[in-house]
Amino acid sequence: MKDYKILVPISFSASSEKALQKAVAQAEAFGGRLYVLNVYRQIPRIFDSPGGVLYKKDLEVLRKEAIKDLDYFVAARLRELRSRLDIEEVEVVSNEDPVKAILRVAREKKVDLIVLGHHDESRLEHMLFGRNVDKIINGAPCDVIITKADLYKPEEEAVAM
Repeated sequence: MKDYKILVPISFSASSEKALQKAVAQAEAFGGRLYVLNVYRQIPRIFDSPGGVLYKKDLEVLRKEAIKDLDYFVAARLRELRSRLDIEEVEVVSNEDPVKAILRVAREKKVDLIVLGHHDESRLEHMLFGRNVDKIINGAPCDVIITKADLYKPEEEAVAM
């Protein structure tokens, strides 16, 4: 499949590791291009003192650190998978709602597939904000694969405990 584009959001969790693994497998199988996205939050500064204000150069340092962390995470996982896949683009977004950022990048890059790691949301999160996975599935301009982290133990192990 020519020019098959895959987006994988990374949160540095076990579920995003599994999502990256699945996205790499899909990209290798279909000759696709892989886009990696991380949304990070900057700590808001509310005081007008020199210690409480983030200057433009400080914000750029934080962005470079986030990109470095993402590059390291992805490179380490590719080594573990023994993959020679080149990552097409790494994007780091700050202070944007993660769901909106994922959907925006998916539209801008015209991706064919989003591979998303799923993690359990608390009941309070679910009640107050809804499920992020549902929001992404409903708003995505393409297919979405949800990977599940190994959050439970198989029945045999549970019985043995």
